[in-house]
Amino acid sequence: MEKTIRELAQLIGGKVIGDDSVVITETRGFEQAAPQSITFAIGEYVEHIHLCKAGAIILEAEVTNAPMPQIIVDNAKAAFAQVLQLFHPPVIVPREVHPTAIIGENVTLGNNVAIGAYCVINDNAVIGDNVTIRPYVYIGHNTRIGNDCDIYAGAIVHENCVLGNRVVLRAKAVIGGEGFGFATENGVHTHIPQVGNVILEDDVEIGSCTTIDNATMGSTLVRKGTKIDNLVHLGHNVEIGENCFLIAQVGIAGSTKCGNNVIFAGQTGCTGHITIGDNAKFAGKTGITGNVPADAVMAGYPMRPHKEWLKLSAYEHRLPEMVKTVKQLQKEIDALKAQLKES
Repeated sequence: MEKTIRELAQLIGGKVIGDDSVVITETRGFEQAAPQSITFAIGEYVEHIHLCKAGAIILEAEVTNAPMPQIIVDNAKAAFAQVLQLFHPPVIVPREVHPTAIIGENVTLGNNVAIGAYCVINDNAVIGDNVTIRPYVYIGHNTRIGNDCDIYAGAIVHENCVLGNRVVLRAKAVIGGEGFGFATENGVHTHIPQVGNVILEDDVEIGSCTTIDNATMGSTLVRKGTKIDNLVHLGHNVEIGENCFLIAQVGIAGSTKCGNNVIFAGQTGCTGHITIGDNAKFAGKTGITGNVPADAVMAGYPMRPHKEWLKLSAYEHRLPEMVKTVKQLQKEIDALKAQLKES
C-alpha cells in the first residue's frame, strides 16, 4: 500500500508540517523507522526526534527543525492506531457456521455470525448479531453473548455466563471456570460447589490465558470498558469497576470489590474480601493487603504510599554504607566507654 502524507493527514484529521507529497508504504516503531515508513512520538521520544529516520512522524505539537515531515494531531497514539488499521487491515472471517462446529439444542444465533471450525456451542446459548467465534471455542449451556463480540481461538465461556456487546476474548481465555472454594475438616479438603456465573459488561477485553472464576453464588463482575491483559486471574465473586486496567500477571483474590478507573500494574497481587476505591493506582509487584481509599497511589509489599516506597527503596541502596558507619560508631562508643572506666 502507498499513501502520501497528505492522504494520511486527511485520514487522521491532522495538520502537515513539511512536504506532504512524500509517499509512505509502511508503519514502524520509533526506533525501527525507515524513510518509507511513518511512526509517532510522545513523551521522552519527542526529545530524540532528530535520531529518528522515519519518512513522516505523528506528533501532538510541532517540533522545530525536525528532520522529517510532521502530522500534528491532538492524540498521537490514537491517530497512529488509525494508520495501523489502514496498513494492516484485520483478517476477514467468513460469515458462516463451519460444518465441523457442534451446535446444541435451542441455540439462538444472531445475524451475520461467524462460527469457526470445531467450535462447540451448548444448549440454550444465545449469540448476538455480528459475533465472531473463532476455531476451537467452547460456549457453555445457557450462555448469553451480546452483539459484535470477538472470541479468539481456544477460548472457553462456561455455562450461564453473560457477555455484553463488543466484548473481546483473546485466545485461551477462560470465563466462568469453577471458583476455588473448599471446606477443610480433619485435614481433608472438600470442594464447595460454585453455582454462580461471570458477567462481562459492554466493551470489556480479556487477554490470552486470563481466567475469571465463576461466583460461589451470584456473579463475578467486570464492568464496562475495563481492559484485562494476558495471564490475569480474578477469583470468585470479584467485582471490577468501569474502565480499569489490569496488566499482565495480576491476581485478585475472591470477593474483592474494585472501583472505577483503577490501574493494576504487572504482577500486582491482591488479597481477598477488601474494597479498592475509584482511581487508585498500583505500581508493579504491589502486594495489596487491605482496603485502599480512592485516588491512592501505592507500591511495594506490603503496600505503602508510592512516595514513601520510593524513599525506602533509596535507603535500601545505602544500607551497606550505613551498616559500616554504625559499626564504626559502635567502636568509637566502646572506646569512649573504656576511657571513662579507666578514668
